[in-house]
Amino acid sequence: MKHVEGEVWKRLKAQATQSLEQWRKDNNQSGQPFWMMGEVWGHSAYRSPYFDDGFNALINFDMQKKLDKGAACFSQMADTYQSYANSIQESDDFNPVSYMSSHDTELFFSRFKDYTMQKNAANVLLLSPGAIQVYYGDEVGRNIGPYADDFHQGTRSDMVWTLSDDKKALLEHWRTVGQFRDRHPAVGAGKHTEIANDSAYVFSRELGGDKVIVAYFGK
Repeated sequence: MKHVEGEVWKRLKAQATQSLEQWRKDNNQSGQPFWMMGEVWGHSAYRSPYFDDGFNALINFDMQKKLDKGAACFSQMADTYQSYANSIQESDDFNPVSYMSSHDTELFFSRFKDYTMQKNAANVLLLSPGAIQVYYGDEVGRNIGPYADDFHQGTRSDMVWTLSDDKKALLEHWRTVGQFRDRHPAVGAGKHTEIANDSAYVFSRELGGDKVIVAYFGK
């Protein structure tokens, strides 16, 4: 985003919105407004002036830094979840997009090569306030591949199509938690309230008539 003038982004948003509305009118379609996401390297989960240029969301580079502790113990996400949720509730035109792995950073699985850690990290990501993106292969434990002149080339390794029993179980876990998130918009957009964080980490999320309670009791 920062390599293009803000006025250009504003014009893109306006033209894309107009084009989408015209296409829907011509084809008797309806749906959500045009949605635009941007990347500013190192940006975290807060509303910056970049959102004034027409963006609805920015990639949140902060989440990947927090995943190690969160995957080791879910309660370590308490402060981060509260901070993300507070930032989202403070503005109706801001959304962070968190991720576990990316083509420009690293693959979470390649660091630990542990299916339990990968499942736990999936919980952290999929239950995070805000929007999320899943990089291909995180859901089956894709490992880093070879690289030549670009160190990050290994993060773009071939997709895993033949699944071991461990990978099948991991995929099923992602599906289960992902479907829970999909059924409950409060997970991503709701008001976050911490209920307990001593013998157990318990919180609720509430958005309109949708309310969920998540409780973690450790191993």
